[in-house]
Amino acid sequence: MRAVKGKELYLTTDDKVGKLQEIASAVKAAGVNIRAISAWGADAKAYFRLVTSDNIKAKEALQSQGSIEEKEVVIADMVDEVGQLESMASGLKEAGINLTHIYGTTSEPGKSAIIIFASDNNDKALDLLSK
Repeated sequence: MRAVKGKELYLTTDDKVGKLQEIASAVKAAGVNIRAISAWGADAKAYFRLVTSDNIKAKEALQSQGSIEEKEVVIADMVDEVGQLESMASGLKEAGINLTHIYGTTSEPGKSAIIIFASDNNDKALDLLSK
């Protein structure tokens, strides 16, 4: 498994029909690829976490959509196989690392999947996963 520190964009905006399309369109127009995304709605607000190929351009493109912050995350690249996430989670648990959030991508079995998370100690998590 390979792990690196990265940045995600955290966007808070109004929740309405078509908001995902608006965000995807703005990022596309900036020539930026969305590598991973997590989104949900609550209390008339929509929340998006995005890992992109160019956060500077994406952040600029999304400024008019709502409140946007850049947050530190760990990006783990792992083989898409049974038990890989459990193995990572076990190591984090044994090290006493508490996750604040996690999301990921999938692929074809045997290929690469990406897991993005933040924790109470990203440096320790990165060190653990880079061994």
